[in-house]
Amino acid sequence: MKTTRRILFVVIAASFVVTVATGVFLIFPGRLVPLLGVNLLTWRSVHEWSAVVFSVAVVAHLVLNWRRVGALFGWRGGTAERRPASAPESARETSPAAYPDPAREARAAEPAHRLRLTRRRFLLLAGAALAGSAAFLAMDRVRPRRASPSPGGGPSDFPVLNVESPPAVSAADWQLVVDGLVANPLRIDRAAWLDLPRAAETRDFHCVEGWSVDKLGWEGVRVSELLSRARPQQQGRFVTFHAYGGTYVDALTLEEATAPETLLADRLDGKALPADHGGPLRLVIPSQLGYKNVKWVARLEVTESRAEGYWEQRGYPPEAPVS
Repeated sequence: MKTTRRILFVVIAASFVVTVATGVFLIFPGRLVPLLGVNLLTWRSVHEWSAVVFSVAVVAHLVLNWRRVGALFGWRGGTAERRPASAPESARETSPAAYPDPAREARAAEPAHRLRLTRRRFLLLAGAALAGSAAFLAMDRVRPRRASPSPGGGPSDFPVLNVESPPAVSAADWQLVVDGLVANPLRIDRAAWLDLPRAAETRDFHCVEGWSVDKLGWEGVRVSELLSRARPQQQGRFVTFHAYGGTYVDALTLEEATAPETLLADRLDGKALPADHGGPLRLVIPSQLGYKNVKWVARLEVTESRAEGYWEQRGYPPEAPVS
């Protein structure tokens, strides 16, 4: 039993250190993650697992030491704190302790089953609270805010994660710009957009948080169709997708952008694409995780070097293939 407790203590201490350390990296990813060359997804996985190990080890430790825990909080059945046996009457008569001592009498009046909150116990409790706080703050820091599901239900009724709010621009007023290292820059309004060749595909959607939605029906225009009209120059190797609000950006290689399954979608499951899901226009690249699928696309910029996306700036890898 003593060996088991020592092992648990080591596990608790080690997982506590890892949880707090990785939590710091997740709270301040822009500065710390690039220094160590480990992407944010890896840090988050380590953080989540260390937090789980820490929690399980703490619970196991409490179960093994339930008597001491009960005594600490004054529960019945806890191990009583031993007190020295009373001295014989003759000894008490001649001992200085026979004289009244208010402090000694107050200590004697305390319940015998309550343990003192020592410095060590206080540090353990404070450490557990600190690790829990670090885990909560870190995971809250790297998760986008959750909006309401799309109306109407059906396959499109899946979680919505947005970094910025949907723009207050209707589909009729939406314009798409294709520029950068291209021979023929484009500015496409709604009428020109509706004249472009259409494409449709049914694919699964996979989020970096671990959830997936099967068989979503996307409709729109292939990115390759737009780029073929814009004619990228020879030095153009990447395509940066800019969201309308200017906060969210991400980049694909020219090969990824021109793949047949890469769309700029304006419809989902037979209906106009809801604003929460990126309408009126969003990037759909099924081979990559969700954060590469930029919402509210207003501009495609062909560049020579890869632009750093919103989440890449915060430690995510530039490539996020669906495994």
